[in-house]
Amino acid sequence: MTVGGSLVGASFNSGWYQAVLVVHLAGAVVGFGGNALGTVMLRRAWAEGPDGAGAVRRSYEFASNRLTDIAAYLAGIAGLVAVLIDDRWDLRQDWVTAAFILYFAWAGIAHGAIRPTSAKLAEALEAGDERADDARRLRRRAELWAMASNLVIVAAIAVMVTKPSL
Repeated sequence: MTVGGSLVGASFNSGWYQAVLVVHLAGAVVGFGGNALGTVMLRRAWAEGPDGAGAVRRSYEFASNRLTDIAAYLAGIAGLVAVLIDDRWDLRQDWVTAAFILYFAWAGIAHGAIRPTSAKLAEALEAGDERADDARRLRRRAELWAMASNLVIVAAIAVMVTKPSL
């Protein structure tokens, strides 16, 4: 229902909008910040050897599946709701479109590249020395995808903060 140009009549100063914005920002901090932190932790764990890296990877996978990914999805949903309930924003605005394209690019990288590579890396690590070369190759691939993911996140944040007219 549209009231006064926005869904449910909310505006920038309304409690509804502010609550959605808090959920959006908290989801972004926990979801995307957690993913970036996981990248740093995994890089450091490699200095401890395959056993250390494997333990950190399993812990990160657990946290990712139960917290950071859910928070990142919540950030996207809350971002969409924020656009729908505030009459200042519109899905046809260039910055909103760019932000959602970047969000879906992040999701594509996370699910289409990072997860499959991480699963193959886990198999190689568990196989031990016989697949050490595979593990090193997959580790480099995972790190490149993680860097790409983090750059997409930074670009999305820049777009949402500056709201450029593209």
